[in-house]
Amino acid sequence: MAVVRAQGSYALRPSEALQCNLTGATTPCSVSFTSKFHAFCSKSQFLENPCRKSISRSGFSMSCSRVDVLSAGELIKGCVEGGNCEDAIVIYVKMVELGLPVEEFQFFPMLIKAFGGLSDIGKAREIHGHVLKLGVLCDIYDVNSLLGVYWKCGAVEDALQMFEKMSQRDLVSWNTMISGLCHSGDYMSSLVMFRRMIQDHWVLPNRVACFSALTSCSSVQSLAHGREIHGFVVKRWLDTDQFMVTGLIDMYMKCGDVKNAEHVYRNIIHEESIRENTVIWNVMISGYVSNGCWPQAAELFLEMLAIGLLPDTSTMVAITVLCSQLMDLAFGKQIHKFCLSTQLNTDVRVETALMDMYFKCGDSRTGLEIFRRSLNRNMVMWGAAISNFAQSSHPHEALNLFHNYILEHGFVDSVIILAVLRACSSLTVKPKGMEIHGLVVKLGFNSDVFVASALVDFYAKCRDMESAEKVFHRLPARDLVSWNALISGYTQNEYLDEALKAFLEMQVEVIRPNTVTVSSILSVCAQLSIMMLCKEVHGYLLRQEFESNVLVSNSLITTYAKCGDITSSRNVFEKMPERNEVTWNSILLGLGMHGHADETFVLFLKMEAAGMKPDHATFTALLSACSHAGRVQEGLKYFQHMVEDYKIEPQLEQYTCMVDLLGRAGHLKHAYDIISTMPCAPDDRIWGSLLGSCKIHGDERLAEVVADHIFKLDPTNIGYRTLLANLYEDYGKWNEVTRVRSDIKGVGLKKTPGCSWIEVDNNLHTFTAGDHSHNESEEIYATVESLTTEIRKAGYIPQLQTAGVVLDEVHGEDLITFKDKGFVFLGASTNNHQKVSI
Repeated sequence: MAVVRAQGSYALRPSEALQCNLTGATTPCSVSFTSKFHAFCSKSQFLENPCRKSISRSGFSMSCSRVDVLSAGELIKGCVEGGNCEDAIVIYVKMVELGLPVEEFQFFPMLIKAFGGLSDIGKAREIHGHVLKLGVLCDIYDVNSLLGVYWKCGAVEDALQMFEKMSQRDLVSWNTMISGLCHSGDYMSSLVMFRRMIQDHWVLPNRVACFSALTSCSSVQSLAHGREIHGFVVKRWLDTDQFMVTGLIDMYMKCGDVKNAEHVYRNIIHEESIRENTVIWNVMISGYVSNGCWPQAAELFLEMLAIGLLPDTSTMVAITVLCSQLMDLAFGKQIHKFCLSTQLNTDVRVETALMDMYFKCGDSRTGLEIFRRSLNRNMVMWGAAISNFAQSSHPHEALNLFHNYILEHGFVDSVIILAVLRACSSLTVKPKGMEIHGLVVKLGFNSDVFVASALVDFYAKCRDMESAEKVFHRLPARDLVSWNALISGYTQNEYLDEALKAFLEMQVEVIRPNTVTVSSILSVCAQLSIMMLCKEVHGYLLRQEFESNVLVSNSLITTYAKCGDITSSRNVFEKMPERNEVTWNSILLGLGMHGHADETFVLFLKMEAAGMKPDHATFTALLSACSHAGRVQEGLKYFQHMVEDYKIEPQLEQYTCMVDLLGRAGHLKHAYDIISTMPCAPDDRIWGSLLGSCKIHGDERLAEVVADHIFKLDPTNIGYRTLLANLYEDYGKWNEVTRVRSDIKGVGLKKTPGCSWIEVDNNLHTFTAGDHSHNESEEIYATVESLTTEIRKAGYIPQLQTAGVVLDEVHGEDLITFKDKGFVFLGASTNNHQKVSI
């Protein structure tokens, strides 16, 4: 090996400028092994470093011609152990430059470790080539050191190739691979390596290998593998080791097996050394919290305090998260005081958990105060604050906070991007969201599946499905979250056919639907009233054992009711092992929709008896049931019950139900007075309900007043104008009819034709008035004529009330309408020839 002088500093150069690859072959390298380290040698701080002074004291002179290799090795070892990896490399370079016999050097593992401290894959490969050329890689210690360096540098492929080429392996080799794969996130490969070590090579793992394997089991929630490793730990008498006990409890808790976690804990906690180990208590408490065992978590925390064991940062984070889950602000404030007394509140993790707890418990003011007073705000804390504002009905504050963060730090991560996109979705502020989208592309986050899914959701909320589709289809890989965002976006924007198509495409890509997906598809079934598809989805849920999920069952109740099958809604409700407020509200609304008012009232009493607290949706369902059944007195009673007994302030939805109830019953003045005196601003729907009642009961004067309010709120709504025209038509006021129709035509409004559909043999048939596009239209119209004839034969005589000419906004031609008590006959007017259809 030649030694050359490079610009006033020393550099190593092999006889040829070559770099060895992992298989032992060599490839040309433009830069020699140590040419990149001349900066280390020329640093002015070299002689000022304490480690450098030890060089002189040990007899390692910069000007001497021979130095003891062992002394140099000891110096390198001391530098590495002191964290001075660059110094260690400089010493080795000087040693080679002075011509010392490197073949006698016995500290290559320490030298390799020094290169690992640089966390530079390029330099790691260079030291690999150097030691390979020197022929020292036959030593298992050197090879294991190189394996560790590759894992530290994140060079997974290099480590795997080197491991497979090793002529011999010891326990350290296997441990390095198992823990390396685990830390790199390849948990299944880590478990496979663990199995290979035992079954294929008969190497018995130690605590390090077992702990890494348990961590992998926790990460992939592989309870079966975890139990096998537990059995091995017991056989190897490792089950009393505190390190292993922590790993076992953590594995069982993350796999949802609380009983076995408790079993491990109880078998060991009586030992004094373990009883004083705070980490084991923390794993149990956080495990209880994550598994929803909140009373057990609180009890264990109090027991911990009772024995005099002082909680640490992890304990307080876990117990603060418990307060957030319970939404118990009083308990949370006590925990906050405890953190202040123990001075744990200054830790950024505890501060973030406390801030999050206050937000979750509804005290956003205190949460923001903690955030503003914090002296060590990091990116996680900023992200938590922005996310909580976005989720707690304060999206404007989230955007302001994001702006302040950009001004203070100038860079963002994907977590903060997700939070601010959620705020944009809540506000449906498309320009701001598009700015964030531009930032996402600039930072390279557009390939992040979570960020892309948030963008899809944002554009869907803004009713821009074209942009949502573009973001979705540009993803290099799509997961369940992104598919759910697209499908729910289609559903929310009533792109129902597209939602069903996306659902099928998702399954073609072997993405298994979850409860969120199924809820969206059931919503499609409800909107289309497709009973057959609803039953198919229900069957899928039964096969996948999803029906026990409350969210899914609630969707099934609603969907069956909207598809006209209230019996199936009842059956789903009765079979539910667990019910929440949404469950009761769904079945109450379904029963009321189908006119089962008495059953609705009885079920409401059962809901109260079950300890469920009624909310706005509950009383909307009750008032709607009263409206459908014409039960005015019961409606007034429930409205009073809501205000006086449950102290629920009525919202627009409940006022609309009352107006509809009173209007249907003919109490038009009372209904009008409610709209005039209610504290919230009326919208076009509540006025529209009263306008419909005016038409039913023939109150022309009030209808004109109501119509004025509607047209001010929504001047482009053609439905209400048509309703008013029909009312004038009933009274034969053709001048007014012409005026309203002219207004419709003058502002360029077109009425979307109503349609009907029927499902026959899994095929959907759609019909509109005067439509002849169906391939069996002749038979259909012949059947309608036949039914009309039969109705007349049965004794029904149409009593035509009015006849007039109106404008067909769809086809631009005049239509002659004849109205009787039950039918509307439409026919196109062509000269004096009239073709009548129903």
